[in-house]
Amino acid sequence: MEFRSASAADLEDEFAVFVAAQQELHTRRGSPWSGGGQFDPDGRWAAVHRHVLEHDRDRSFVAEDAGGIIGFTAAIARGDSWYFSALFVHPEHQGKGVGRRLLELAWGGDYRRRITITEAIQPVSNALYAHHGLLPVTPVLNLVGEPQIAPVDDLDPTLPEPDALRMLDVAAYGFDRAVDHEFWSRTCARATVWVRDDLPVAYSYVSPFGVGPVAGRDAESAALALRAELARCSGADISVAVPGTAIALVDIAIKAGLRFTDPGLLLLSPADQQPPSAVALHSYWLM
Repeated sequence: MEFRSASAADLEDEFAVFVAAQQELHTRRGSPWSGGGQFDPDGRWAAVHRHVLEHDRDRSFVAEDAGGIIGFTAAIARGDSWYFSALFVHPEHQGKGVGRRLLELAWGGDYRRRITITEAIQPVSNALYAHHGLLPVTPVLNLVGEPQIAPVDDLDPTLPEPDALRMLDVAAYGFDRAVDHEFWSRTCARATVWVRDDLPVAYSYVSPFGVGPVAGRDAESAALALRAELARCSGADISVAVPGTAIALVDIAIKAGLRFTDPGLLLLSPADQQPPSAVALHSYWLM
């Protein structure tokens, strides 16, 4: 078995590992999984992973044996924060230390905060992360449906501007996400900075896959931006993923008529850091 840095040429084989691992996990847990299908080199999965490789290649690794790639991992670093994007091992090779070694390879660096999101039904991975100090602090609530909610009267949509995005990122996440905004602006159908009393208070993105990310200078502003975006999506079938600690955003999603699906878990290290209260996520891959 060999562990090496990942490249874009590995993405199709990584996707096959991802699908096999997800299908086995959900079948074993009795929770049907609707993902999978054929690898699409122009699809969302490939686009997200190319973005990670472009900016964080030194934190992306694969494990392979004579039969090909059997596992992969990826992480991103933004400022003093490290986010663990992915760890998947083919079911035939699980329980052999492959995942542990891939995590160790991606772990490198001295970061003040470490973050990841997992599926709540994955006890093995969650135990592995807990041994490294990443502890579950809140659910990630996945909500879907056709939103029906009134717009916000005193919130105006404007085009994104780098300084405003940077200010909002630091307030909501604690770090600048300029490289991710470049990706989101290319792959999302709509990007908006929301202004109140001539001040930018939140931003939101909408893609064919749903609403997110949303980030605000505070929880109230982020919730108002989510409400405004859901009002613009009225009648469309959308999804949004919100940390359970972002209570104001969860409340808006429920008032809009969205319903819960299987939750995830947000894990933090150190676990006593302030969990997010003013964001909705883009994806489990990029947070």
